[in-house]
Amino acid sequence: MPSQLSGIFQTAAGPLRWLVQSDAAAFQSASDAPLAWLNADEARFWQALKTDKRRRDWALGRRAAKELLAKFILDETSQSVTYEQIVILPHADGWPIVTLPTLGAEAPAVTLSISHSHGRAFCAAIRGRDLLLGADIEQIERRSTAFVEEYFTPLERRYLAAAPEEQVDTLANAIWSGKEAALKAIRRGLAEDTRIVSCLPHPAMVIDPEWSPMRIVWNEERLARPMPALTGRWRRSNNSVLTLAYAA
Repeated sequence: MPSQLSGIFQTAAGPLRWLVQSDAAAFQSASDAPLAWLNADEARFWQALKTDKRRRDWALGRRAAKELLAKFILDETSQSVTYEQIVILPHADGWPIVTLPTLGAEAPAVTLSISHSHGRAFCAAIRGRDLLLGADIEQIERRSTAFVEEYFTPLERRYLAAAPEEQVDTLANAIWSGKEAALKAIRRGLAEDTRIVSCLPHPAMVIDPEWSPMRIVWNEERLARPMPALTGRWRRSNNSVLTLAYAA
């Protein structure tokens, strides 16, 4: 059975739904037939992926997202849809696009973000098209000094230098995850310089199992254009950190 954690909270743009899941049933090897819960277009995309790992990761993320969206659609429209009736394909620049062809004009617009790491998927959705939303999951691991120097801002490095030694690994991964979530929210991802944004997680989350704030600050010296204000949240889940970035 899937190991799952999910919830919902209010934002300025409306209710934000999220789900984290680990589910071995989402996986199949490269030689297997397409997964039964995929739409035909998704199945073709899945088969075109070059490696078994990419198929596994892609399937894990889509399986979790479809579970989240099926509940979202039921809440929003009172209609039940099967997983294969939910189509999630990537935009040319990478972010997921949701279509619901069987619902026609009754289909709600939705913005979705998906992440996966070490066999776990994390996704978030909010009603509306092309909204600011980024979700990211990272396994907690040691980040080298060279990594921090290369990808973190001076503000983030000072923040980590002041943290208790036993919290540094968790907070360093929360910072990195926050950057990924923020850059997903503006639909740039890691195509953008990670030093254009500073992410400062509230340290209470190191011991608190619920969501805590994360301050997201754009580095104006590195920006070529204005960036939107974002609200950040983060939490620890087992040996991973989860982060969200959405419209302030």
